[in-house]
Parts: sequence; C-alpha cells; structure tokens
Amino acid sequence: LTLLRTQTACNSCQMSFLITCPSGYKKTPRSPISSCRYVIKTNNVMLAVPGCSFECYREVEVPSCCPGYWGPDCMECPRSSNRPCSSRGTCSDGLGGNGTCSCQEGFAGTACEDCATGHYGPTCQSVCSCVHGLCSSGLKGDGRCTCFSGYKGPNCDQELPECSALNCQQNSRCVEDSLTGRLECRCSPGYEKAGLQCVSVNPCLQPVCHTDASCIHTGPNQHLCACNQGFSGDGRVCMPVDPCQTQNGGCAPESTSCVFTGPGQSRCDCLPGFENLSGGGCALKDACKPASCHQNANCSTVGPGEVQSVSHPLHTPTSGPAA
Repeated sequence: LTLLRTQTACNSCQMSFLITCPSGYKKTPRSPISSCRYVIKTNNVMLAVPGCSFECYREVEVPSCCPGYWGPDCMECPRSSNRPCSSRGTCSDGLGGNGTCSCQEGFAGTACEDCATGHYGPTCQSVCSCVHGLCSSGLKGDGRCTCFSGYKGPNCDQELPECSALNCQQNSRCVEDSLTGRLECRCSPGYEKAGLQCVSVNPCLQPVCHTDASCIHTGPNQHLCACNQGFSGDGRVCMPVDPCQTQNGGCAPESTSCVFTGPGQSRCDCLPGFENLSGGGCALKDACKPASCHQNANCSTVGPGEVQSVSHPLHTPTSGPAA
C-alpha cells in the first residue's frame, strides 16, 4: 500500500474542526495543525489573515514487481531474482522494465555471465595483450597467449624467420619448445592431434550452451550458442519468451486477456462478460434476462454483465447490473 497525503485548505482556526478531508481521505492521526493564511474579502478589500489546516491521508494499492522481476507479469530477471544479472550488472526490473541486463565494465552476456571480448580473470578486469596469438580469456582464463605460427614471446610479438624451413603441415604451426628451445610443428590453436593430422576441436561435444539452446560448430574450437524457439538470450543464458509481456500478446485488451501457456506461446481468453465468436475473437455476452428490466421496457446489454432498460413511451429508463 502507498500513502497519499494532502493538506486541507486554510480556514479559520475556530472552524477547523468542521472542515473535512477530501473524498476518500482520512484525517492523519495526531496530525499537527499547521499555521497558514487565508484570504477574506471585505468592502472590496482582500485581507490575508492567520488560519489553520491539517493533513489528510489515503491508502492506495499500487501494483509493482518485487526487486529482480520485470514486466506486467513480473517475470524473473536473467540468472535469478536473488542474483539478477549474476550480481555483475543491473536488471531493468519493475512493471515498466524489459528484463535486460546492463553489465558492469568488463562483463558481457544476457546475464553478465562472462567476460567481455579480450578480458579475463574472475573479475574480468584484466585485458589480453596477445599481438599475434590467441588469449586465454573469460572468467577462467589466465591471459596467457598461444602464438600463431612464426611468433614467440609472452605477447606473441617476436617473429621466428626460421620456421619456414620446417614446412609444417596443414592446420599446424611452428613453435619454440619452452624446455629445449627447439623449433617444432604443433597443431594450431583450435586443432588437436588425431593420428598424424591436426583436426578441428568441436566444443559442441561438451555442454557449453544452455539447456534450452542449440550448439553450432562454426570453426576450430569455435561455436555459437543459439536459444531454441520460444526462448531468448545469448545461448549461454536463455529465458522463456512470454508473448503476453508485449502488447498483451496480440489479444484485444478491451475483451480478452492474454494467458501464458509456455515458452513463446500464449492464448487469448475472453474476459468475464464476453463470449467466444465462431470466427474467432470475443463479443459482449447478452446479459439480459426476463427479470432484468421492467415489463414495459426493452433490455439491452451495455457492458459486461450490465444492462440498460429503454422504456416504452411514458416510462422512465433505468440501468444497472443484470439480475
């Protein structure tokens, strides 16, 4: 409940006990009488004289979502309501929110569940420095560089001209062994040894995507997570789509209500006082009954469960709820 407060108009202090609160308001208990001034008119002269007023209140019920929930149906924010946006961002919650996460610097994803591109570490604040190589990025990454063929060094910024003599096979690269210092051919990043060949690593063989998403192998050790139909998100986090959250799910608000029936699915149910039409949609249900109107009047339905009697000549019309 929300309290609305207002102050009564300023009047004579002797008459203040006769002043009532506006309609729907009550006098605030133990409300102090405030000093004020009001205007009286005498002999065409306007005088401001001391007076009194007091506070009134009214309790109104204002619908709202709990923190961590959003939209007309108060759906849960990405990840969970007690840890919206993985506690690494701010969820657009409340009745007017859309459930999207504004991630803190360094984080990314539908629920801010991972590091942004080029960041690594548990806080995603460290930035990769690989020049000619791949960085071990992400929440579990340590920032180490895997150099491309012909480069070495912590940042893969030192060129190795001797590598061309090794003539490494397809999908392999020339690297310097960290123990012996010798140059040798090894599988390129994203490939793994299978017999004598280097074959592409397929991340989709592991559970890398959300349970409501599909994994697509797009290249060497690369993949794309796509939420299944009826869900939205980045594939790492997928949330069920509720059509009722947008424009009442396409249902006519004056005669129907939208009912969520599953991810990406909904139906339109007729509101009380309306009935289904054979061709679809809802129409006002005839509320007239034999006892609804006087025998000398014609009955017509003017609203859900509400009828109006149209009297014959010499009779007065009436309206009201159906009997």
